[in-house]
Amino acid sequence: MLFPDLQGNLRGKMVDRTVVDSAAARAEGLPTTDLLLAVDPRDEPITTLPDMGLEGGAKDLLLRADMSTMRPVPWFPRCQLVLGDLYETDGGPCEVAPRQVLQRALGTLEEVGIRVMAAFEFEFRLFRADSWEPAATGLSYSPSTLSEVADFVETLRRYADCLQLGLNVVHSEGAPGLLEVNVGPQDGVWAADTAALLRLAASEAARAHGMRASFMAKPTAHEEGSSAHVHFSMWDGAGENVLGRATPDDELYRRAAWGVLANLPALSLIYNPTINSYKRLVPGYFAPLSASCGVDDRSFALRALLRGSSASRFELRRPGADCNPYLTLAAIAASLHLGLTAEHVPERGQVDRHDGALPTSLEGAVSEFRRRGPGLDGVLGPRFCDHYVRSREWELRAWQNSVSDWERERYG
Repeated sequence: MLFPDLQGNLRGKMVDRTVVDSAAARAEGLPTTDLLLAVDPRDEPITTLPDMGLEGGAKDLLLRADMSTMRPVPWFPRCQLVLGDLYETDGGPCEVAPRQVLQRALGTLEEVGIRVMAAFEFEFRLFRADSWEPAATGLSYSPSTLSEVADFVETLRRYADCLQLGLNVVHSEGAPGLLEVNVGPQDGVWAADTAALLRLAASEAARAHGMRASFMAKPTAHEEGSSAHVHFSMWDGAGENVLGRATPDDELYRRAAWGVLANLPALSLIYNPTINSYKRLVPGYFAPLSASCGVDDRSFALRALLRGSSASRFELRRPGADCNPYLTLAAIAASLHLGLTAEHVPERGQVDRHDGALPTSLEGAVSEFRRRGPGLDGVLGPRFCDHYVRSREWELRAWQNSVSDWERERYG
């Protein structure tokens, strides 16, 4: 039984099927600790959270299985995987749990008649186990590069098929060991579930072949970073793609695009959540540095793909491979909701000309998030927003209290 933590990693425990099927587990859930939502990427407890983790007594949460997510685990014989949602012991949803935050954000969109479908395109680096040595050369879209890691690719494909992830594209990118994987679009929470499981499957497939899959945004200096481009479309109650016949002049297009652009500075803290995230966001490496939107142009942070009734969508190119897919999709949903419900309707020129500055560091992103408008709290939840920004400030302090080899070499 698994659930995503703040970093987007899956956490949980192995239990006997009879425990999952018990009346108590079905009705209430199985106990776990809220400490898992109050630790940093190295499992160090975050002590600046006033009511969770160590400061709150590491109290119980209840994990309820979402049985629709059950599927075999290909690397674990006789084991089934099931994702779940976290609840407080009084029965209410845990307001800071990423899967619950996403469900809340998607619910606000459904209230205005919009359902989101999405797909994450992940890039990641393959290194030799226990090293930073690339496992392949770095020629973009090269079959020869894929041949160097053919056994890994075959295992990943087998794992993805078993986990029902809809993996449909694998190709090399322009850096040693850099691969991209694509999956088909899925409804809301399922898209984030697939993204989280895809990262897990890639890590396990790499382990099986003496490699390591790294989802750092920028693991190697002076080389391409790793992104997590998010393709998303909007569908109405009649099952129609609301962008299917849209042009950049249409009000709905302008509202949706403006909602994403206007909230991109504050939500960079979610799309780019680590110190390392901002090493990817530098000139010359095809990562968006400003909040801009345009039709079928990869230089924009928000790329519009207007391709008919089924394929029309947006692609958000700001997130890095280190993003939490649940929170990233929740941030997109919140942005869409705010754009669609705003009193102001942006003009076409306002959208086309917008090229707003975005944070260039985690410190800048924290500051932008601290200045966010109240609308984001209304969708994502004020408790979550406070919890999340404290966790990012913890990361910032951890970095400020460290000294790197670069500093020693340069200033020592």
